[in-house]
Amino acid sequence: MKSAPTHLARRRAAVVAALALALGLAAGRVAACGAAGGIVQAASVDQRGEIALADGRTLRIAGLDLPLPSRGDPALAAAARDLLTKRFVGREAALSLVVAAADRWDRALGDLVAPVSDAAPASAAEALIAAGLARVRPEYETRGCEAARLALESAARAKGLGVWRDPDYVVLAADDLASLARRDGRFVIVEGVVRRIGLGRARLYLDLGGRGALSVVASRKTQAAFQTAGAPLTALAGEKIRVRGALDSRFGPQLEIVDPLMLERLGRAEAK
Repeated sequence: MKSAPTHLARRRAAVVAALALALGLAAGRVAACGAAGGIVQAASVDQRGEIALADGRTLRIAGLDLPLPSRGDPALAAAARDLLTKRFVGREAALSLVVAAADRWDRALGDLVAPVSDAAPASAAEALIAAGLARVRPEYETRGCEAARLALESAARAKGLGVWRDPDYVVLAADDLASLARRDGRFVIVEGVVRRIGLGRARLYLDLGGRGALSVVASRKTQAAFQTAGAPLTALAGEKIRVRGALDSRFGPQLEIVDPLMLERLGRAEAK
């Protein structure tokens, strides 16, 4: 009568060991994104990419902008859901939590890691990004893993994978006023050359073009953080930058950056 429990215990130990190996192969990136939340099993994935766990909780993969059925090509949202379903549903995985408490919608925030037999990323977030089925959306809780995620995103964008072929998700030009106007209140990624730097009492403005083009806004309190990260805001005139965040068009297109990972330096612009 004791053989069955012993067999199950051994099987469980083998699963845990495999998951520990998967975590180790992630080279510390997953650990930087959160704390170990135990072994869980995914039961299903909904159209928003949220994962129902067998223990009754719902997991939102933190720090991602996932394609939605109502935006762009619906096949992209279906592909993201299919990737998560094939990789995780019905399998045990390690849960990594970026915050201990659930959010206001009672969702756990974190990531899943499952052992894989090939070179594919073990993390759900990284697998989606690498396939071009998610964009990096900076969140304070995931700042420890965003550098690695941005590298994966850059590779997927260069290959034109997934969302990077869809006009609704591509990187916008800072002076494309029509496209910016259609995306008020949405998460966007925008590129442009810093033409002017404005200094206010409490805020700093990076104007990416002429009249009507996007202005990047930052609190002057954050200047030290950008300086430390190698992106001194007051020294960016003439540089091409890429920024990401929520677009606010109430007073002309503006995008506020609060973390250095919301801004990427792309080099000096060619003189014209």
